[in-house]
Amino acid sequence: MSVDLRVARTIAAPPARVWEVLVDWTGQRRWIPFTTVRVVSEHDAGPGVRCEALSGVRLGGLPLGLLDRFTVTTWQPPTGDAAGVLEVLHTGPCFHGPGTFELRPLPSGTDVRCTEIVDVVGGRAPTALAGLLLPILHAGFDHSLRKLDRVSRAGR
Repeated sequence: MSVDLRVARTIAAPPARVWEVLVDWTGQRRWIPFTTVRVVSEHDAGPGVRCEALSGVRLGGLPLGLLDRFTVTTWQPPTGDAAGVLEVLHTGPCFHGPGTFELRPLPSGTDVRCTEIVDVVGGRAPTALAGLLLPILHAGFDHSLRKLDRVSRAGR
């Protein structure tokens, strides 16, 4: 049983700038509340980048909160009129599945579409709970995309 989260927003910055902010892994804390990301692969750009995102805090080396490990599977920066696509595979420990950011150029900026289709670890009960929390998760993701808009415009 999967949880399907889809959020879209128009961002008033060009796709190349939105991409730059999106793939600034450690800088994601500027637009994703309560989350820190660290790169655990030897490279930080392109397919195969591996990251750990923690929504919470670290007590020494121990993560307290929601830990999300993911690997970049598609890295297609936007160019000219072509959309950009960033796809990741969430590998646990809390959930598994694909996530996609698509950046489509618009005359006024960028149409950003985000899709997360994940299986929650723990079976039916946690997945059902995640399904019930979907409106809150949607609102939180929408809030993050509004902040992505502000951060993308601020760096121009």
